Amino acid sequence: MSELKTLFRPRSVALIGASRDTKKYGYWTAKSLFENKYKGDVYLISRSGGEILGHETYPDILAVKGDVDLAIIAIAPKYILPVIEQCVEKGVKSAIVVSTGFGETGAEGKEIERKMLEIARKGGLRIQGPNCMGTYSAAVNMNASIIDLAPGPMSLVLQSGNFGIDLNFNAKARNLGYSCWATIGNQMDLRFHDFVKYIEEDDSTKVLLLYMEGLRVESEEDGRKFIEAARKTALKKPVAAIKIGRSAAGARAAASHTGSLAGSEKIFDAALRQSGIIRVDSPNELLDVAEAFSKCKPAHGKRIAILTDGGGHGVMATDSAESFKLEAPVLSDATQEKLSAILMPHCPIKNPVDLAGTPEADMWVFDRCLDVLLNDPDVDGVVIVGLYGGYADLSEEFREKEMDVAKSMVARVRVSDKPVVMHSIYAPQRPECLAYISDRGVPVFDSVKAAMRTMGALVNYDEGRKALLEEVEAPAPTLPADRKEKTSAIFDAVRASGRINLVETEARDVLSAYGLPLAECHLALNANEAAEKYEALGGKVVMKIVSPDILHKTDAGGVMLNIDSAQAARDAFERLVDNGLKYKSDADIFGVMLTPMLPGGVECIIGASYDTTFGPTVMFGLGGIFVEILKDISFRVAPVNMPSCRQMIREIKGHKLLEGARGSAPCDIEALAETVCVISYMVNELREVAEVDLNPVFAWEKGLAVADARIVLHP
Repeated sequence: MSELKTLFRPRSVALIGASRDTKKYGYWTAKSLFENKYKGDVYLISRSGGEILGHETYPDILAVKGDVDLAIIAIAPKYILPVIEQCVEKGVKSAIVVSTGFGETGAEGKEIERKMLEIARKGGLRIQGPNCMGTYSAAVNMNASIIDLAPGPMSLVLQSGNFGIDLNFNAKARNLGYSCWATIGNQMDLRFHDFVKYIEEDDSTKVLLLYMEGLRVESEEDGRKFIEAARKTALKKPVAAIKIGRSAAGARAAASHTGSLAGSEKIFDAALRQSGIIRVDSPNELLDVAEAFSKCKPAHGKRIAILTDGGGHGVMATDSAESFKLEAPVLSDATQEKLSAILMPHCPIKNPVDLAGTPEADMWVFDRCLDVLLNDPDVDGVVIVGLYGGYADLSEEFREKEMDVAKSMVARVRVSDKPVVMHSIYAPQRPECLAYISDRGVPVFDSVKAAMRTMGALVNYDEGRKALLEEVEAPAPTLPADRKEKTSAIFDAVRASGRINLVETEARDVLSAYGLPLAECHLALNANEAAEKYEALGGKVVMKIVSPDILHKTDAGGVMLNIDSAQAARDAFERLVDNGLKYKSDADIFGVMLTPMLPGGVECIIGASYDTTFGPTVMFGLGGIFVEILKDISFRVAPVNMPSCRQMIREIKGHKLLEGARGSAPCDIEALAETVCVISYMVNELREVAEVDLNPVFAWEKGLAVADARIVLHP
């Protein structure tokens, strides 16, 4: 927390580029600092001299007599390098560069950034931005931005000032505010992980929100530092994010806006998930989640009771439950008996509990039914949907009753340990009773879907946090002690021959060095050897051409199945070599590999690739059409332990095939997870590896077999 303390809790601020011109950032920021009654000293730096807003100015920061913790710099790029040098000389520890025209504009701007950073690092100066809209800190009443921000339980770190304005309009309408707020722009120095790490220790933050266009990456360590910081923070408090750039065009737009590098969207999504971050798709969803986490009790289960005063809304809520990973189970006989004593005989009480017109006769049924549901040990949370807040339109008496009932329901929610969220079609009008409910711990949404989605976020955070804790505490796999020595010798030989593609026999040797069980394998250099190797194996064998110039063996006619005699092995050798040379006349053919024919199983693919943002990643999916056409695969940033590997297998759409479909035996999912785990540790250790492709991997009821293996090194 101390590293960014002078950014969020400075004792003094110097505004460099302060201005009397009401159209300039230097005026807006000065006005904001004074109007928000910042608790420290403010020094206005202006070459024009005179007073600004009744306060004296200084020609430069070196003329300031007192210490300066934070410099806010609002000057053109061409003037900035001497100013950074002065800040270093003054001993300033944090700076916010709000000006534009730097790395986001091209090579010239990037060179200025490089020089700025070089100067700053010599003096221990940390820089936010450039190309940003400032910072807010409720702890010291500091609004160093041009946006009207208010204190509250959220913290927001974002790359777009305009998005901050958009989000803030909605936040103010909900009476939500911020503990910390920062636009980080080009992330020249301070990056997402620095802010996430700071906010982890900020006790005033109940929920951290991120708006991400991409991580600025100089090396994979930047991406990995983000995962590490987010994971530690998510174990203490919820983190929710919007990540734009899902499409290729969107990724290009994000890069042009902030100079960020866009990695694979699937991998970025996986990185957010394994960091414990809740991903949402819109500003409204982000604030829905923030409101729920700011107000509600933590969720500790997915069994939800639905209380409604209209059948349609109740059915809509029940239909939505499954899509948000919630359950709406039939209520227990004991709970139904208590509800039947409160409601009329025609009221459905199994779940949803439908008040079916009774509130007009007795408004207190809302309160009494809520009490029953909150006290049911088989109910983990309650969602109220329908018309509450609109009965006041009927009469003044109803207005008073709605408020009285609202006060009682809020009191019940306060003493309960279960989350409650509410939907009302009258929410946009914010009647008095709904405002009371919303401001006192029960968020009120204007759509059933929003209410159910938000309850789902509460539940999913609880489950995700438990999974994250399990993953963090899980042991790493036990790997052979001599694995690196063996693989280093293989890689040296490959590179010595001018290659980066390992042939399959070499790839199998690498996998064996990491302790993965593989079928027996023999390399034949001629037809006679092929016959001899066949005799050693016996039964039926597979024969494959081995050549660094023929990576896709099937395309070259380089695979033959069901070889069942020594003579067939001789013939197959000749045919495979002939096919290989027809495919590529100058192919360097190392020989032909013989392995036993494997029994059928469920075809899987286990792979690894290098991501420019996060480094080595691991992948799992079903083989064949599932990976080629449906792209039914899951990713994680490597390495991952067994809990995450099991989850990778469960989250693909075709996982039911592995669990046993149409009477077939279930596959050995534990063996698959162990293989994924070992591959993840292997590629994390062997940074020379660019790609791993084990396809197909046959999954059986007991164990598995790698039928084909490919490894490619970085150039």
